Amino acid sequence: MKFDAENWFLERKAWGGLESILIAPRGVEPKLLVVLCHGFGASGTDLVSLAEEIVPSLPEGSSKPAFLFPAAPMDLEESHGMPGARAWWLINMAKLAELSAVDNLDALRNEIPPGIDEARESLENCIEACLSDKQWSAAKIVLGGFSQGAMLSVDTAIRSRRISPVGLIAWSGALICESAWEHAFRTRPRSFWVFQSHGRQDMILPLSTGRALCGFLKGLSLSVDYTEFHGPHTIAMESLDGAANLLGNALNS
Repeated sequence: MKFDAENWFLERKAWGGLESILIAPRGVEPKLLVVLCHGFGASGTDLVSLAEEIVPSLPEGSSKPAFLFPAAPMDLEESHGMPGARAWWLINMAKLAELSAVDNLDALRNEIPPGIDEARESLENCIEACLSDKQWSAAKIVLGGFSQGAMLSVDTAIRSRRISPVGLIAWSGALICESAWEHAFRTRPRSFWVFQSHGRQDMILPLSTGRALCGFLKGLSLSVDYTEFHGPHTIAMESLDGAANLLGNALNS
């Protein structure tokens, strides 16, 4: 589908310091604000087209959510020679590729990447500024993202003292910050739906990392809908269908 200008609007703005794109229904306060964070090395617009894929799959009669697509704060053009590419925090891609080649990513489980706290704060600022600007005081939050964006979404869902999501979408993420996440969750328990997907042929973040994340989230007694698909490091149709199902639950709860 294509969003028609009569029923939807698109706005580009720097909320809380992050350049972002907002797609939302006209004339109503949305019940949900779905925040989708792109992966390492992608542009801030990388996931925007997914809104058009997800909305038609929502349950019939559901109200329409708003979608916020923030661009990560770090520009990789100078540091990595990647024009238009952005990151939530820096990643040693050579080291990651080396570990992925032998499927030995256990070292990542308790790694707290330098810059993740600042990334989480930037995301919190962006969400709060957008809600305040649009005067959407009643909108609930669903956090989601792909790859590095999925990791940030999990981190924010568990560790944030400012954002309390009703749902979490993790496409091709990985378990990091394990001890910190467990401590934060045990200190401040919360409940939210989780949808997670991972490709069986993922050569960037092997399937084992997705399974580890799934096991960790289930260990927190969260309701996790986990899907594996035949494919690489990507967002498959199964990933979009699962996300739409989670949003349907949140919209109709």
